[in-house]
Amino acid sequence: MPATPVLDALREIHRLERDRLASTPHKDMPKSPQAQVAFLHRRLGRNTSRVAELLGVHPQTVRRYLRGQRRNPPPAFADRLRTEVAARFRSRFARQADTAIRQQGLRAYITATFTFSSPSAGTSDDGRERRLNEDLTPAETERLLAARDAGDEKQALQIVGQGVGEAYFGLRETGMDVEVRDLIHIKFEL
Repeated sequence: MPATPVLDALREIHRLERDRLASTPHKDMPKSPQAQVAFLHRRLGRNTSRVAELLGVHPQTVRRYLRGQRRNPPPAFADRLRTEVAARFRSRFARQADTAIRQQGLRAYITATFTFSSPSAGTSDDGRERRLNEDLTPAETERLLAARDAGDEKQALQIVGQGVGEAYFGLRETGMDVEVRDLIHIKFEL
């Protein structure tokens, strides 16, 4: 499995904020088949046909689970149900943590080698290791969270490198690109 230091750091700040927000243990994903079907039913606009299509069953089967008439799904259906619920489940505290991160913004602490490029001057070959800590703009924070949700480590590193580099070197809106060549350490704070 490839290393994902930026995504891991984002997940860690998200976990810390989620735990801070949770005064009681955070709500777990629905466990019983009936609760899982009901969760999907609510998420998909209370449309039984959409839930049935998603799960690959007849709409009447969904209705039976909703009414509690079926309780023990076949293994293949149970796996599909669990997978679909997990893909859509976000606890209330996780959503609140994302909201707090978006509102407060992130401060990035990064140790890496930075290089620069511009359309007119080309690319610098003499990157040097720097320890920087800068605030990311709200737009950069939003793009960073989208990269986290997509699981795109390369995009996340590019966003952090560009944001921190532009803030530190005063390059915002100059057309120069900042690239992180060798990432040594990264951490985020609110």
